[in-house]
Parts: sequence; C-alpha cells; structure tokens
Amino acid sequence: MARSAPQDQDITVPMRARVYFFMLPVVAWAALFSWSQLELEKQESFYERYSLPLMALWLMLCWAGLLPRWMPFRWVEQGIFWGSATLMVLNVYYNLLAIAREGLWGSSVWLAIIFVMAYFVFEPRLAWRVSLGLFLAFLLAGFLALAPQVAQGVKLDGNGLVQLYVSQLSYLVLFRVLVFSKEHGLRAQLEAAHLHHLAHTDPLTGVANRRSILKSLEEALLRHQQTAEPLCLVLLDLDRFKQINDCYGHEVGDRVLVQATRVLQQNLRPGDQLGRWGGEEFMLLLPNTSLAEAEELCARLQPLLAQHDHLPPVSASFGVAAALPGDNPRSLIARADSAMYASKQAGGNQVKVAS
Repeated sequence: MARSAPQDQDITVPMRARVYFFMLPVVAWAALFSWSQLELEKQESFYERYSLPLMALWLMLCWAGLLPRWMPFRWVEQGIFWGSATLMVLNVYYNLLAIAREGLWGSSVWLAIIFVMAYFVFEPRLAWRVSLGLFLAFLLAGFLALAPQVAQGVKLDGNGLVQLYVSQLSYLVLFRVLVFSKEHGLRAQLEAAHLHHLAHTDPLTGVANRRSILKSLEEALLRHQQTAEPLCLVLLDLDRFKQINDCYGHEVGDRVLVQATRVLQQNLRPGDQLGRWGGEEFMLLLPNTSLAEAEELCARLQPLLAQHDHLPPVSASFGVAAALPGDNPRSLIARADSAMYASKQAGGNQVKVAS
C-alpha cells in the first residue's frame, strides 16, 4: 500500500495504470446508471442533478490521460484523487443539507475510499496529512450544512451523524496504523536482510565470506554423501600479491581483488559458488563436477585472470580436490590446500590436483 520510491522508479505504476484503465470506465458507467435512475425534477440542487454525469465525464478524461504518451501518469492519478476528494466533500455537504428529510445517502459508504487512495498517490506521511485534511474538510462541510439547520431548530438524525463521522475517523486511523505496521515490518525485514548480508558477504568483493562459503561447503558435502554426485573444491591464491600492494599500494591491490572476483564470477556455472577464503585466497565450490572438469575450468581461468585492464598483471595458483566418501569440510579443504601449496612451490600460475 505504501510507497517509498520515486514515482518514476515505482514498480507498481504499470499495475496501477492497468487497474485505472479498466476500472475508470466501469465507475463512470455506474455513475451514469445511478444518474439515469434519479427523478431529476425532484432534485433541488445543481449538485444533486448533475454531479454524477460530471464525475463520469471527469473520470473518462482521466482515462484518456492513461493512453500512451498522453500525459504523465502522476498527473492522471492525482487528477483521479483530487476529483474524487472534491466530490466526496461536496457529497457530505449536500447530503447533510438534506439529511432531515432524506437521511444519509447511500453514497456515504464510499467516503472512506479516499483515505485508501491517498496511500497509493502520496508518500505515507504526506498521505496521512492529506487524509487528515480531507477529514477536516468533511467536518467543515458538515458544520456549514448543519449549523443553519440547528439554529432553525430542525430535528436531525444525531445517531446517523455520529456514525458517519466516527466511522470515517476510524477508517482514517485504521489505514494509518495498517500502513505504519507494514512500514515497520518491511523496515525490520530490510534491516534483517542487511545484517544477514553483512554477516555472510565479503565487504570488498561482494562474494560469500569465509563463514558463508564454509557453510555452503558443509551443505554440499551432505548432498554429496546422500546422492553420490561428484563434488569438487578449488582453492586459489593470487601469486605474489604482497608485491602488488608494496609496489602499487593497497588501493590498487583492492582493485585487483575486485577484478579477479569479477572474472571468477563471470566464468562459473549458475550452481557453482565463489567465496573469499581470506586475503588474496578464494574458494570455488563446484557441485556435480568431476575432477577433470574442475581442472579444465581452472586452466581456462588462468589466462583470464591475467587480463587486467590498467592493472598490474596477476596470476593464481590453483589446488583442486574431489570429495571422497567420508570427507568432512576440514579434510577436503586440507587436500585442496595442499595441492594449492604445491602449485605455489612449483612457481605459481599452476593447477595442481590433490592425490
């Protein structure tokens, strides 16, 4: 119900436009149908005689505004809102002028819809202020209509008046509480998601951090034990990364890490997972991947990592291990780490497979 994004970024705009496009003609037809049922000669005021066809005309003009490239959607929606709000205030005034002989009109049941519309058209806080202003307008219209009658001693339906205003005030407050509750719940969800993101994501590279990728490894090993599908783990370490930091500075070193992360992400399958294991060391979790396929992937990544535009050249040492029956995260990581260490000992920029 509530909106916080600017209108040009509001993803609900196309849906609301479609709803208006189909509903405005229906409401306009309903207004004309109600008007056709009136005995116009018995209607005393211009409002009673012609408000319904004028409203139908206004709604159809707003409907025309929804046609492609006619006018901005914001103008159309506010036109619908303020036209409806004006009609509601006039409805209260003319109804209360005639309340002594006609009682409350059936149209009174529609008053609360303007409070709902306010939260679609405006930001929540502004919608609350607009709704309060409209309720005050209802009170003012009632005062202007009823004060002369009270002065003349006209007997009025006090219960009906109390029900009218108390019900509208109740709707007004209820909608505000509902929107506030939704806002609070959404804010709590966003904060929880943000905290979860911080707890499970590496702040520099944006990939899974050590704790998160380790948890993913535990889950992947459990699936491997249940299904016996192949599972491979790759540890890779950027070669001579300390020299990059020493020669070019830590800012350039961070850019190298980000670029390396981007290369790795772009060359993994949808089911593969990437995490920063620590420093310049990364972990690739490759489910449903054979040892040969994992080795081929690493060989393909080697030249891609070296292609750094405007950055120092970089290479990586890879260690590949396939999950074995009875493996746990520690044992699988240890084998991949040993293979990666062997790659470093061989001069770097190597792919070694754990035995």
